[in-house]
Amino acid sequence: MIAQHHHDEAAAMIATAGWGKDRSPEWHAGLANAVAWHLAGQPLGHGRSTCPHAPKTAQRDAWLDGWAVGQAACLREGIDAFVQPHQRGGE
Repeated sequence: MIAQHHHDEAAAMIATAGWGKDRSPEWHAGLANAVAWHLAGQPLGHGRSTCPHAPKTAQRDAWLDGWAVGQAACLREGIDAFVQPHQRGGE
């Protein structure tokens, strides 16, 4: 399950990384959803399928693009690269 703390951590990570500063709010919402989804351990029934925008709209396209960028960044960087040591159980 994606909890509020996953969304809060995702927002902090995105702000720190500075991803997509020139992108739309829809794009950022998709990006944040992808990062939160990874932080929550990729729960079934969540993630890309939760796009709130109607098919064939620019908003949906932007949201899905943001989600894809977030997904790729988490896979490329490894989500642990963004999590503080105390959140991983260390230090």
